[in-house]
Amino acid sequence: MAECIDTIGQSPYLGPAERLFGSLGRAVDRIGKATAEVMVAMVLGLLEWQRRANERSTLQTLSDEMLRDVGLSRADIAGEAGKPFWLR
Repeated sequence: MAECIDTIGQSPYLGPAERLFGSLGRAVDRIGKATAEVMVAMVLGLLEWQRRANERSTLQTLSDEMLRDVGLSRADIAGEAGKPFWLR
């Protein structure tokens, strides 16, 4: 089983998150399930923060026409983009 996981983890088709979760899966045997669950929750939290920061950055690049299409104004975008990544 460990050889299969190692082979999957080396696949060039996996992104960083998938490789990380593969590594976490292998670590479960060594550190215990409770610790692994905490680690997974932390990684998911970090990924959420990264997603939020990326979305806020992308919103700033939208044209006025695109903003009208989604019903947002530059003021809405400025308010959202001004938030720290850890705030919803």
